[in-house]
Amino acid sequence: MTNRIEVKPIRTGYGYDEYYWVIDEVPITTYLDDWKARRVADSMGLLPAWSGGLNEAAENDFVWEMVDSQDEQNVPILVCEDDCDFSCLVIVAHVRKRERTVCWDRIGVVDWASFDNRQYERSGILCLEAYTEEDWRKYGDHIALERFGSEAYWDWVRENGYEEGIRRLRNYLKPYMQEVRNIEWIGCPDWKFETGNYAVAVERYRELAGRDGQSFEE
Repeated sequence: MTNRIEVKPIRTGYGYDEYYWVIDEVPITTYLDDWKARRVADSMGLLPAWSGGLNEAAENDFVWEMVDSQDEQNVPILVCEDDCDFSCLVIVAHVRKRERTVCWDRIGVVDWASFDNRQYERSGILCLEAYTEEDWRKYGDHIALERFGSEAYWDWVRENGYEEGIRRLRNYLKPYMQEVRNIEWIGCPDWKFETGNYAVAVERYRELAGRDGQSFEE
């Protein structure tokens, strides 16, 4: 038996409509309220992370890299509507993609207790262990040799904010969100969606976010 997922406008308590996932005719926010998540005081109004409404282009692109990935992983689905970024409340779905189904096994809230801002800041262009061969060709003879916090480093960051930002998200935040100890699971719905049905929902968000397959930065 499979579940049905759709994307529909739902009226929030603030008097505007927000496009939410609706699973078996029930908005995702209703499920959150029913689970009485300790870290989610009021789910109505939360910003869908796939909407293109996050503050930074790098954050929007990062989310869509995860949405489009075939990897089994925890994918952000909702964030705090006040901050519109990953600094506060982030709700994830554990997503598994199979040939005929896409599963959302668990829904959880990211626990920031172990988040290390110092490591996060150092996980950008100077995270050499994440370098590809192309990175070494582009950066190996200049910025990769710089010391973190140097004047040259900060000059590079100011001129390349998008590149620094998305590298930090890929190199630190993504692995952080995959650690079981960093997620407080609030619901285990074990939803299974037919691949075609799921693809329609994804494409609806892609349209809403103005995605055309290219980076926002580009």
